[in-house]
Amino acid sequence: MNQPPPHGWYQQPPPQQGRQQPPSGWGPPQPPEKSKAPLIVGILFGVLVLGGIITALVIYLDINSDSGTSKRADKLPAACGTVSEAALAKARTTNPNGLGSRETKLSSGTHTTCGWNQTKGVDGSGQRSTTIFIAQGQQDAEAEFGRIVGQNMANTQSTPQQKPLEGLGDEATAVLAETSSAFTELSVVVRKGDTVVEVDISGWDAGLFTNSKPDPAELEAAAKGIAEEMVAKL
Repeated sequence: MNQPPPHGWYQQPPPQQGRQQPPSGWGPPQPPEKSKAPLIVGILFGVLVLGGIITALVIYLDINSDSGTSKRADKLPAACGTVSEAALAKARTTNPNGLGSRETKLSSGTHTTCGWNQTKGVDGSGQRSTTIFIAQGQQDAEAEFGRIVGQNMANTQSTPQQKPLEGLGDEATAVLAETSSAFTELSVVVRKGDTVVEVDISGWDAGLFTNSKPDPAELEAAAKGIAEEMVAKL
């Protein structure tokens, strides 16, 4: 015979079979779905940055690629042969320019023009050209020297600056002509006896977004080196 439970106690109802669902609105809160917007923005930003880097690299390599043309075998006048390959390499103009070279015999003497420009794969980027003018057998070489210097100083496309050079021929001077653009020209004019020599080097350097002016000291050293070689063989 079943005894009644002690006073104050009661019997728990038997557990129900199966799992009961919690009432609606109860239970742990569910985390909200994460937004994919930051990920998409990050990917787009990375693509733009990478694209900018690649574009800048392509522009840099294109601008700083070797300038000039393949080495030619143009024949220059005999007087042009007094310039060594090393001196031309210093001027970054090792490619002979037959179209820009000639020799003319006049009653006042012989005038010779020699031209060189850049050899692709040898003389670097940017732009350089070298022109030499030789006036031989001048009856009044001093007047010819003054005429050539004055012609350089009268350059209206720039603001020329003149500097005397010591220890070169009977007299020598350098004329620097810098323009409002990157183009720069430097001429060394030398007189020795009845001969006047003008060495002209011009051009610009390559930059990332725009061309830049070359170092005048570099141009002067190259032009002076060529002039010294020519004067030594007069």
